[in-house]
Amino acid sequence: MKNKFMKIGLIFILSTVLMGCSVEPITILEPKYETGNITRVEDVYGTFFVYVPISNLAEGDILVLVHGTPAKNEAEEDTARYYIEHWLGYAEKYGIVLVAPTFDQENFSSRKGEIEDMMTGYRGLFGREIGADEWVLRIVKAYQIQLFGQEGKFSLYGHSAGGQFVGRFLVTHPEEVEQAVITSAATYPQPNPEIAWPFGMGELHVEIEWDEKAVRQEDVFPDEQNWLAATQIPLTVLVGMNDSANSPVRPGQKGRNRINIARNWVQDMALFAEENGLECRYHYELIPGKGHSMSGLLEYSQQALASK
Repeated sequence: MKNKFMKIGLIFILSTVLMGCSVEPITILEPKYETGNITRVEDVYGTFFVYVPISNLAEGDILVLVHGTPAKNEAEEDTARYYIEHWLGYAEKYGIVLVAPTFDQENFSSRKGEIEDMMTGYRGLFGREIGADEWVLRIVKAYQIQLFGQEGKFSLYGHSAGGQFVGRFLVTHPEEVEQAVITSAATYPQPNPEIAWPFGMGELHVEIEWDEKAVRQEDVFPDEQNWLAATQIPLTVLVGMNDSANSPVRPGQKGRNRINIARNWVQDMALFAEENGLECRYHYELIPGKGHSMSGLLEYSQQALASK
């Protein structure tokens, strides 16, 4: 993926157009953490949580936990913290650093609204001042350098809206991802150039007005080679068998519920890889007795990451 979704290290050039104010110089993120405790960190683009385990750290291994849409009347920060709290045992067992970004409504459109309906907010990697993907890279790279002395690949987990983020991150930054798990996502980036981003591989050119003072021009040029590279990343896609309610119709999505949409996307990515002489490394699994629940699928998510 070119233009907006290109990584340029710890400091990023923004395409944001701020009406009525100037763009502030971007500061370098200062990693903060307290070993064995969840640490809340304030960045210029928002807050996030980090957990550095007491046990010996695996070699440079960081797992980013991407939350779904917050429950009604629940703060986005509370949702992000809820996710990281559920992964502490996993972090200690395997020596994994956890990072849980807070994708808030103001900066990343975490709840349904005009921006979400049109472009899916952070689900589509968009953001008010920085792309949601760029912000994750900013955070991860800072901690990799601080804790391990170098940058490298990391792992991703996302549930529901967070799963949509993960799917799109894979096809824009495949070189960054070691492995990933998606649970209960409603949409995926289809390997189809006739469907515009964020639902497919087609170009997108649009102005997003976050409010009357902030307009961001988004020019996305998807790269087919990134989709192919993404098929080589170990990915497990999980959906609960009871998660069968009809989803809103979105461009290019094959099926009316999360079960069928997920299964068909995994099959289409496998076919896309095969047509290009590759074997897709995706695994789809339907979990009996489970619904649209992060905690209900947690055991299976952790097993999938640990098995790789």
